Amino acid sequence: MPLTRRQFLAGSAGVFAFRNETLDRLAQLPFSSADPDYEAFWEALRSKFDIDRSLTVFNHAGLSPSPRAVNDAIAAQTKRANADPSYIIWRKQDAELDPVRKQLADLVGCETEELALTMNATYGLQTGVLGIRMAAGDEILVTTHEYSRTHTAIQQRERREGIVSVIVPLKTPPEPAHKVAEQILEKVTPKTRLVVLSQMTYLIGGLMPIKEVASILAQKGIPLLVDGAHGIGLLPDKFSELGAPMYTACLHKWLMGPIGTGVFLVRRPWIRKVWPLHPADSHLDGSIKRFEQVGTRSAAPLLAIQEALDFHKMLGRERKAARLESLRNRLAQRVLNAPGVTHYGSLDPSLCRVILTVGFEKAQATDLASWLLIKHRIHVTTVLRAGINAIRISPNVFTTHEEVDRLGATLDQVAREGMKG
Repeated sequence: MPLTRRQFLAGSAGVFAFRNETLDRLAQLPFSSADPDYEAFWEALRSKFDIDRSLTVFNHAGLSPSPRAVNDAIAAQTKRANADPSYIIWRKQDAELDPVRKQLADLVGCETEELALTMNATYGLQTGVLGIRMAAGDEILVTTHEYSRTHTAIQQRERREGIVSVIVPLKTPPEPAHKVAEQILEKVTPKTRLVVLSQMTYLIGGLMPIKEVASILAQKGIPLLVDGAHGIGLLPDKFSELGAPMYTACLHKWLMGPIGTGVFLVRRPWIRKVWPLHPADSHLDGSIKRFEQVGTRSAAPLLAIQEALDFHKMLGRERKAARLESLRNRLAQRVLNAPGVTHYGSLDPSLCRVILTVGFEKAQATDLASWLLIKHRIHVTTVLRAGINAIRISPNVFTTHEEVDRLGATLDQVAREGMKG
């Protein structure tokens, strides 16, 4: 039987009348039949997105489209605010964010007073990297697989304050978690003031040993900042289980939330220890709200997170992850057995998830990505760092078997014959 809104939305507050129609349409889908390989369900789900059907996209690890229900909510809230922005946004909509904050806190596993609503994962990364007190010679420890903006923020502190970045090289294909943890922890010194690690790396989808590293760092009083951009909405681990004092994530990847929304989580004892990226009044020194003082911004995308959360609950994290793994593995069967193909990740779900990062002897990554787009209207991205020269392939739950097979056949031909035409 189709799942009802009552089952999913019981107890939620602040749901407006304009939300009913789009969410009811979603709730009518037969979610109980959402087997990873049951194409009829996923094609029905695809109809709930406003996607460009002339383009086949395999870069959903970069940005995912939101369901139509989310976009409808943004439009409705924007229209509502424009009736009288200074009154509606500041007096009404801002106050209506509390239920959204509460549900996000429940999803990620923290207190509402530990969760700041932000614009993306980068905001939290830069807040943590630039906000921890340091002196010249102090160290920030990262790996070669961390997000590029993490390295950019650290490099700015190097130039400005004379701090030192310590970069741990990671191997591809990835090594077991305990070996990676050992490599990271052996680089910790008395001068280490911060460690930044991805929950799941953006280069190959590699799972990092967050709990193991966090436990040892906590004994030394060293904070760990977790980049959860690829974890939220996909991986089961909650912030409360990771053992780190800081966590940042965007909501426009696997959670399929509004573009330009995110969260920055800080454990209560650490809120006062981290300077906000945007200055805040002193009375906010102990409040998570000190990390939300960004000036005027629209509340519409933040309020529309509600629809993304409703959709996430309807679909279920487990179903979503199973579908993405199934699509990734289906493509891998066509591509990885071809000659001259380098797989930089792993199909072992304990090491990597949902992303396929592959290089080809007969095609440079940038040339291949351009050729796929121009010749075949297939969009992928490239990975050109940390010793990797590859295209990164990441499907969405609504990606079809036909699209996967078409890409697989194309890449198999590239591996054997190079790019033709």
